[in-house]
Amino acid sequence: MRHSIRRELLPSGSRNTLLTIDTSIGHLNPHPEMNIIEDIRDALLHAVENRSRPPRTPMDLWTALQDSWCELPPRYLQTLVESMPHRVAALLCVRGGPTRY
Repeated sequence: MRHSIRRELLPSGSRNTLLTIDTSIGHLNPHPEMNIIEDIRDALLHAVENRSRPPRTPMDLWTALQDSWCELPPRYLQTLVESMPHRVAALLCVRGGPTRY
């Protein structure tokens, strides 16, 4: 089973009305909260959405994503990496059920 997540990033009135990020998620990891990439992706999407000048073209979007990546604090990324043992322990405690992550 595969799930698709689509998110429109450009305003609907722009020339490219259907620029989306399309992510396919397989069933190999039934616990997306264990994937810190999801946290990073969400942080980048929020940063792009909150820009004072929203991206209007695919190149604008690419530039905004690159800028947002460079603006992520290294400590944020380090904290995510360091959270992995706690995430795994939480998953084990609930025997594969939902966790707070």
